[in-house]
Amino acid sequence: MLPQFDNRLMSSFLLWFDHNLTRRGEAFTNTSGAFYAVDNLINGYYTYGAPFKQFVSDYSVTGTGNLYPNKASTKHVNIPTGIYLSGVFTPIGTNGLSGINYDQGQIYMTYEVENPDTSISGDYAVKDFNVYLTNEPEEKLLFETKFNLTPKTNETQTGLASNQITYPAIFLRHNGSRNEPFAFGGYDSTTFNIRAIVLADSQFNLDAVCSIFRDVSRTHVTLLQTSDMPYNSLGSFKSGNNYSYTGLIKGKSDEDQYVFIDEVNIAKFSRDVNLKVENMNPDVFNGVIDFEISKPRYPRKATQGEDIQ
Repeated sequence: MLPQFDNRLMSSFLLWFDHNLTRRGEAFTNTSGAFYAVDNLINGYYTYGAPFKQFVSDYSVTGTGNLYPNKASTKHVNIPTGIYLSGVFTPIGTNGLSGINYDQGQIYMTYEVENPDTSISGDYAVKDFNVYLTNEPEEKLLFETKFNLTPKTNETQTGLASNQITYPAIFLRHNGSRNEPFAFGGYDSTTFNIRAIVLADSQFNLDAVCSIFRDVSRTHVTLLQTSDMPYNSLGSFKSGNNYSYTGLIKGKSDEDQYVFIDEVNIAKFSRDVNLKVENMNPDVFNGVIDFEISKPRYPRKATQGEDIQ
């Protein structure tokens, strides 16, 4: 199946959302530690997981620049490009290290490592909020899913399995769309709704996330091509290239490469809903952020070999 407009928009929005949250909120913590053996889900690789997920992979979450004139962050971010094997730094692509999956907080080796918890270690930055794409309704996420709090850096730790979801977390869900006539010649305005379901570990952090994204109303998100996506099938960088979101969108200044955020609405759940959530996840502070996004486009015009615009 070829990627369509909706696929491109959701992938682009995910990268934009994650960058803005991590950058504007300095929402990450630098740490280090061992990797532990976890279930192998990819044929031909041995998998070792950190006690945390997700790792920061975007080099542009710190520094200065015109894109962030009021947020000249000098906080250093540890983005792993390799691991330590028995104390020796091993870059990706050497000595059996095939990749680092930044979303899963895992590494993939071509051979089995003995005593990994004492042999494999690394330095990395952990996001304060994991960010996921989901098609699950908020009722299932809030009332039927048990989440584990991300462990503190000073706690006894073990590796996280691929299917283990920790919070704080934010789930991005496509919440419906429509086309309406905009101009002659088949030019439509596509309205796209995205809901962010926020699960925080404190009221302070919930309010901070909501504040960041309430203020992005009437701005734009760069619409990326599928070939722009920075990760390979292992969740590692493509061809060993480092990922910078601001570098990725640089030069994409044509109007047809943007989607516009028309409106952002913040909602907190009622007391009855919160009581139900507390039965499953008593320490979760939750809310939703609804984005209304528009894009003038020719939905019925396609060029062979290209994504539909």
